[in-house]
Amino acid sequence: MHWERTVRRQVRRSTDIIGVTILASLAINYLLYPLMWLLPDFAEGTVGRELTDAALYVIVFAIPFAVGARLSGMTVQELVGDKRPAPEIYLMTIGLVLGWSVLAGSMGVGIEGILNQFGLTEITEEYQLPSGPAALAVQFVATAVIPPIVEELCYRGFYLRTAERSMGSWAAIALTSVAFWLAHYSIEIMPLAVGFGVIGGYIRERYGSLLPSMCAHFAVNTVYLLVNISFAAGGDTIGTVLSTGIYLFEVLLGAIGVVLFVRRGCLKGIWHGIFGNPADVPARQLAFAVLTSVPVLLVLLLSVYFTAGNLEVLPLP
Repeated sequence: MHWERTVRRQVRRSTDIIGVTILASLAINYLLYPLMWLLPDFAEGTVGRELTDAALYVIVFAIPFAVGARLSGMTVQELVGDKRPAPEIYLMTIGLVLGWSVLAGSMGVGIEGILNQFGLTEITEEYQLPSGPAALAVQFVATAVIPPIVEELCYRGFYLRTAERSMGSWAAIALTSVAFWLAHYSIEIMPLAVGFGVIGGYIRERYGSLLPSMCAHFAVNTVYLLVNISFAAGGDTIGTVLSTGIYLFEVLLGAIGVVLFVRRGCLKGIWHGIFGNPADVPARQLAFAVLTSVPVLLVLLLSVYFTAGNLEVLPLP
């Protein structure tokens, strides 16, 4: 019994670290609001606006996790992993993630339909096509390059390693996947974010490297950007044609990813329970330890608040 209490305290301490890091990110975000008035008022879609958004993202998101990782004594090698997976692993990971994004998109539409039944819809920002090639290049870097690096280092690096030390592989993957979803403040994105977290977390634990999930994250964000650009620049006709081609390509890569996943024995390893490190305490005690962490509870409350703030009542017909 004393041993189990010790493990629960270790789990709570791990989740405290994760929760405090997320709260620090939110605090920095709000502290920056007054400083925003000092910045030039760049027009939407200009190089200045794209650079400003990229810089704010790095300050708000990257700095807290980098400080947290350093205080926890994690090296860059521990965050990224010391293994070098074969090229096949990269293809498998990208295929699994893009294939899942197709399924998750359909699930997101279903969730949207359920919200509509209750007279609600999620607020979405309209995509703004950059004003020129330079602004488009900056937007590409800010959307498809920086977030995959930063977010993977944080969620599948710092958070996953912190949680895995005390609660085993699957519980750590589940916790960080849910945290990844909550950070997006969207109900409709839940299938995509959680599924991506599970796939990326599994690959990180199974193959000892963060690089495949970074590449998969890059692929997802690039597809998102390409689809938006095709509709914004080419209109509905060209946008539909290009997005259909991208959709079919994602399905093809998804099928390849599944075949590689099965062929490499990954499914068999999960089925027979030989993947990862097991938890030292039952799942119920793990859940109790996580949900009694004060920082985690604050993060949950704030996530619910911000997610609800992204909902609006549908106009009457």
